[in-house]
Order: sequence, then structure tokens, then C-alpha cells
Amino acid sequence: MYKIYNNNYHKKLNITDNDLVKQTILNRIPNEADAKNLTSNDGIEINEKNEDVINTKKSYDAFKDACSEFGYVETLGGNGSDMSLYYVTLISVMENEGIDVPSFITDGTNNRNFLPFIDKMKDYAKDLSLTNPNFLPDCFSEFCDLYKEKLIQYDCK
Repeated sequence: MYKIYNNNYHKKLNITDNDLVKQTILNRIPNEADAKNLTSNDGIEINEKNEDVINTKKSYDAFKDACSEFGYVETLGGNGSDMSLYYVTLISVMENEGIDVPSFITDGTNNRNFLPFIDKMKDYAKDLSLTNPNFLPDCFSEFCDLYKEKLIQYDCK
């Protein structure tokens, strides 16, 4: 299919009919048959930063799955929440204590070792429950176990 120029404006600009034919050929829209001749040499190179992003995405998916499977837990105010509320709260406390914690931000610069961190988090939660018994729900360690299972299932580091 070709674009057709019906106006006579080109005659006022001293453009010859031959120039118009050349421009028409340049503006030609390729047929579907021409698409068969097109090739692509796209390649994927996964470097360490990309692997970190992929691992972070997998761990986030595992976290969402674990929260969904674990269900809602009653909060101190009588409302219901999934375990993400307590997870994020404990992450914040651990960060304030100077503990290196992994993040779900997929910029490839965070500590992405989620699997060993869950054990550290579980131990920290047990110690915290001795000094602040109602800070976390009693089932938090069970959630950590479920999240760890999901991380293994999703093949996370």
C-alpha cells in the first residue's frame, strides 16, 4: 500500500513528479510478506544485578502467597490484618537496631538474601516477645516458617 499525495502544492515548491515518486517509495508501508524477511538479534544477558532483581521479585511473590495462605490475624485494636503489617513493623524495628534487612525494592542494590534472613527474623521475634509479649501475634513464628517454605518453593536465595 502506498501513501498518495493528491494536492498540487508540490508544483509551487518546484518538486518534480520524479521526486514525488521517490518520496512515495520511501514512505511505502511494508506488506505482511515483508515482515517474514525481518530478523531480530535480541539477546538476554543476565548479570548479577538482574539476578538480584529476579530473586527480589520471587521473594515478593512468595511473601504475597504466604500472607494470602496464612490469612488474617486480629490486631490489638480488634481489626484484622494479614501478616504483612507485622512483617513490615518488625523489619522497621530491626533496621532501627542496625540489622541489615532485605527489601522488596527491585533496584538490585539491596541485601537480597531472604532465605537466611527469615531464620534471623524468627529468632529476633522470639527475643522481642520476651521483652514485649504483645508486640507480635503468637503465630508470627509459624508465619516465618510458612514464608520460608514459600521462598524454597519459589527457588529464592
